[in-house]
Amino acid sequence: MYSAGKEVLEQGLSLFSRILLGVVAGLFGVGMIFMGHAAKAPWFFYVFGSFCLFITVACITTGKVRVFFGRLIGALVFMAAAWYLVSELSSGPIISGMDADPSILNAAKFFILAGIPGLGYALFARFSPRESDK
Repeated sequence: MYSAGKEVLEQGLSLFSRILLGVVAGLFGVGMIFMGHAAKAPWFFYVFGSFCLFITVACITTGKVRVFFGRLIGALVFMAAAWYLVSELSSGPIISGMDADPSILNAAKFFILAGIPGLGYALFARFSPRESDK
């Protein structure tokens, strides 16, 4: 069963899924960048918009470009999770009243569920042999 799952994962997303995800992420990215001009903290809009555009590039390209942007996205997710955890450790409550409120516990959950896998993807991700040879 493990080998069957591994084969499916190594194939990656279908062409339709990659195009759909790339178009939606691209629209979000462009929208966030345009909305940043009127925001109080435009840097957040620019950073998130750029992140969405990185997803678009990873979806619509192949070969080494896709590998680079995929690993970049994984590294950015790890850095965001680490920053959130460090900022909550320095000044946040241990547990918040709601799951949506920032806390050390919520930051630790995000770091474990998204940050560590993002780092693993950035460092150790293997892509299909067909793409890694290009």
